[in-house]
Amino acid sequence: MSLKVALACLLVVSTVSAGVLPLATTLVRTPSLDSAIVKSERLGGNFAYSTVEGHAYAAVSPVVHSVATPVAVSYAAHPVALPHVAVAAPLLHSNLLF
Repeated sequence: MSLKVALACLLVVSTVSAGVLPLATTLVRTPSLDSAIVKSERLGGNFAYSTVEGHAYAAVSPVVHSVATPVAVSYAAHPVALPHVAVAAPLLHSNLLF
C-alpha cells in the first residue's frame, strides 16, 4: 500500500514541477447563439402568446502554451565615416601674367 502512495505522490510532484496540468473544458453560456420561438394565437377575442427558448452553451477548453519572449537587443551607433576631401592649393606661376 505504501508503494502506491509513494508512486502517487511522485506523480503529483513530477506533474506540478513540469507545469503541465490537464485543464478541464468548461461550458459557457453564449446568448448570441440562443434561439427563441414566439407563438401567438387568438382564442376568442383575446390574444395568447407562448414562447419557447433554447439556451445555447459552448464548450471552452483553455489553450496553454509557452510564449516566446523577445530578447532585448542593444545597438551601438557608430560615427559616420565621411570620405576625406583634399583641396589642392591654387596654381600660381609668376611667369604667367596677363
